[in-house]
Amino acid sequence: MTRLLSSFRFWIGLGFGLMILAACQPAPLLRTASVAPDLLTPDADGRNDVVSIRYALGRNAVVSIYFLGADGVPHYFRREQPRPQGDYEVLFNGVVENQLLPDGRYTWVVEARDEQETAQITGTLVVSGSNPQPLQITGFSVSPPEITPNRDGLSDRATINVCVNRPAQLAVYLEGADGVRYPVPRKEVQLRKPGEPGCHVFDYDAGVDRGQEPPPDGVYTVYAIAEDTLGLRDVVTGTLTIREGGVPRAEILNGQVEFRSNISSGTGDYIPVPLGGFLYFTLTVHNYGSVPIRTSGPPPGTCYDMNQTFNAPQPGRPEGWAEESGAWRVGIDFDTSLRNYPFRWAVGRPEDLETRMIDGRPYYYLPAGRTALVTGCIRITQVPPRNPLYFWAGLIHEDVEIAPLNNRVDPHRVLIEGP
Repeated sequence: MTRLLSSFRFWIGLGFGLMILAACQPAPLLRTASVAPDLLTPDADGRNDVVSIRYALGRNAVVSIYFLGADGVPHYFRREQPRPQGDYEVLFNGVVENQLLPDGRYTWVVEARDEQETAQITGTLVVSGSNPQPLQITGFSVSPPEITPNRDGLSDRATINVCVNRPAQLAVYLEGADGVRYPVPRKEVQLRKPGEPGCHVFDYDAGVDRGQEPPPDGVYTVYAIAEDTLGLRDVVTGTLTIREGGVPRAEILNGQVEFRSNISSGTGDYIPVPLGGFLYFTLTVHNYGSVPIRTSGPPPGTCYDMNQTFNAPQPGRPEGWAEESGAWRVGIDFDTSLRNYPFRWAVGRPEDLETRMIDGRPYYYLPAGRTALVTGCIRITQVPPRNPLYFWAGLIHEDVEIAPLNNRVDPHRVLIEGP
């Protein structure tokens, strides 16, 4: 009986010892790994475009996932990535280091290591239907390299051309030294649709056309990024300099215009002007913005006949003064005029303005914060269908806008006294 009890105790002790020993053994480092299906066709047709890579870690480990081709060179999908114990799944679409794996038979390897050991599980993956041509931006330009986005009609915007060799989505943006990004919209009207291969045009006005303040002056990096449905990317960069950026702002000071004729100062209900006489005006333009405003002639003091317009020949200017996109001018209009503000003048005298030579041609600017007196006259050569009638002033930003506060400013009633 004593021997039986001793034997029983021995086996009980041995069992407990084995259980303790088993409990002390570490869990397998890499418990399982699989890739399914074993065929990958990365052609974006919706079938076998991705495979699922699953693996399970029994302990914390550093994980690498790579593919070995016939040449034995590893193509890393994940490289030396720390992962805690647990189960994992990741989708693989054939893109390794921003390139598609070429067609062929590959050995896939899931590898885990810690301080004690390295474990691997392998299998086979066939890649078929891969596009060997890498996604590439084949053309890129920024023109001009410097812009002055202040709506003066000169170098206000940049055109960015991006050409791509395969179908891809394109994104273009500016990035400053502070890391702030400014997206550049794609030009709406062009031959190609978004995503098509070929050249695409992006148009950057720095937001000024929408009345927004542009980015601060400085040198910006221009990024063009192409990305296809598989996640392949290509990036190119250039530079764009912004100078004198800002929303132009000017007004007829205090909204006041002084009208008078050659026979009356116009202090009554109306200003009398004899047929053949002159209607004079005086007003002040104030540039209250942060950027200079460009202007064009004729100079203050010019006199028009009532049947003329600013396009009419002037002394020393036989071609007249056509509208200029981005230029500011003072205009005078009246009730029965056949066109909008037919009489126009520069917003200051030559001595009030700053002259700049651009591409060999002089341009004239009223500096920020400055005011200028503008005068002019109209010789009344005919009695209009409506008499008396109203005359008023405006401040015109040609081919841009006539702001409400600068339109139909201070109307005065005028009576033309005919024979």
